[in-house]
Amino acid sequence: MNLAETKLKLTDYPLLTGFLITVIFSFVLSINIIFRVENNLKTAGVSAILVYFGDFSVRFLSGAIIVIIIVLLMKYVSESPISIKEYIRTDVWLSKGVSIRKTFLAGILSPICYFIICIIVASGLGAFKLDLEIIFRNPDIATGVGWFIFLYALTPGIWEEITFRGVILKSVKTKYSANFAILVSSILFGFFHIIAFMIINEPIEMLIFYFMMSTLFGLIWGYMVVKCESVLPGILAHYIIDAFGYAIITHPMNSNESIAGPFFMLTTLLYPSVSFLLAKAFLKRL
Repeated sequence: MNLAETKLKLTDYPLLTGFLITVIFSFVLSINIIFRVENNLKTAGVSAILVYFGDFSVRFLSGAIIVIIIVLLMKYVSESPISIKEYIRTDVWLSKGVSIRKTFLAGILSPICYFIICIIVASGLGAFKLDLEIIFRNPDIATGVGWFIFLYALTPGIWEEITFRGVILKSVKTKYSANFAILVSSILFGFFHIIAFMIINEPIEMLIFYFMMSTLFGLIWGYMVVKCESVLPGILAHYIIDAFGYAIITHPMNSNESIAGPFFMLTTLLYPSVSFLLAKAFLKRL
């Protein structure tokens, strides 16, 4: 079997390729946890800022490295060799001559929809509290990362989106329908979160919740990516929700089970549904 035939065989199995990428990506992005980077820095008496910066740097750089390797691998197994720039333009959808206005509006309005839903649900449960201090206070080992969340959110916002809504979704879409590609990339996105949270020993019920939330969120982000022909809406929505969401969801999620459970379920189900209907109507007009 010659090299060209080998490449063709590899690209014939995008579902298997997506699964393997998910498993590898999960463990590489958890290197900081596996090697206990944050704990080791704390034990060494390093200041809070340096602890979080070291932890973030390991995670962000490991994410960047594995994404570059994945893109190089996907370029290698493509049926026709193209440059990295061309691969990113056509397969990862970072730039494809799409409407910048449409792309950015979709990526910004989706998280706004999520925040509004969270506020309405939390208010209905009598548990709404906008805690801006939680994301703007100075980083501290005892009280949390504070404004450092805006850096931490870059890793999932950029690397997870390029991997799942970029490489995997587009790879599956070359063999199957767009809707099936969105579904597969979203399920793998949920599976990625199961692996990540298994590593930190989260209880089984939390793994189920994280899988459901990640999969459903992945569906709406995947839909926007396909309709906008760019991964940027997914990057923007993911980053904004991760960076600003804690100010809205922390209080209801830390309340008793009679509030936290319904809040989580309602927001997790309503956000993709409402956001999909709004995106469908909104994107048609642009």
